[in-house]
Amino acid sequence: MLCQGQITLWLRAVVLIVVVTAWAPPIEPAAAASPADLDRLLRELSVRPAWGEPPPLALSGLNGQRYALDGLRGRVVLLYFWATWCPICTAELPSRIEALHREFRDRGLAILAISMREPPDTVATWLKRHPISPPVLLDSDGAVTDAYRATTTPTFVLLDRNGQLVGRGAGPREWTGDRGRALIRALLGS
Repeated sequence: MLCQGQITLWLRAVVLIVVVTAWAPPIEPAAAASPADLDRLLRELSVRPAWGEPPPLALSGLNGQRYALDGLRGRVVLLYFWATWCPICTAELPSRIEALHREFRDRGLAILAISMREPPDTVATWLKRHPISPPVLLDSDGAVTDAYRATTTPTFVLLDRNGQLVGRGAGPREWTGDRGRALIRALLGS
């Protein structure tokens, strides 16, 4: 049985909870970034904005599976053009790009690592020393590399959930830093 003092404390706690809840602003779900926010995030990461439909992409992975952009609708896509001889790629792909993939793949980010004009055995040898989880696609003849105007390594292209171009750039980025994560979260709408 509760005594008078315990009942008074309990009633005060209930009243305090009701008052605080009534004055607290409603919690709204996270919305996608506004165009102004997205533009700012792209600039902060030195990503050039891009618009429109991307060139077609249909390549086989090192695992033999065929990949196409149509199968990735509804996901944010990071195309990462790289080469085994590129020291920047060797530093960034198995570290920052891998970490980004692991962090956001279950939230809707798809990363495709596109090997630029290299034979499958060269890529396979490199991957034994530097294993990564994103699919590695082979562009041995360079047709997709040319279509995306990837003239340097690494080159990256970002696509939104609707399959539209968002931005592109060349060289390394701090993908796992605050700015990189903020950009990916904004594109994912979370």
